[in-house]
Amino acid sequence: MKQQHNVDRKNRTRTLIMLGGLLQKSGLMDAFHITPGDELQAYENRPKALQLLGFLITCFEENEFDEDNFERWRSVGERRF
Repeated sequence: MKQQHNVDRKNRTRTLIMLGGLLQKSGLMDAFHITPGDELQAYENRPKALQLLGFLITCFEENEFDEDNFERWRSVGERRF
């Protein structure tokens, strides 16, 4: 059971790292003035983290998750990737 927990934890960590790469490729890090090494849980960087989170939540709430949008977003992502 502990071995499976370690595998799950490593898989989660790998996915989170890849998500960070996608945020960087999207331009969001630059847009919110987040630089590599910024500790986003530190007090001085909290505004950056809150702004980015607010932006993501707003985008999530304002979009429909249907096949047309998924295809459009895939196409946009393919061009940027």
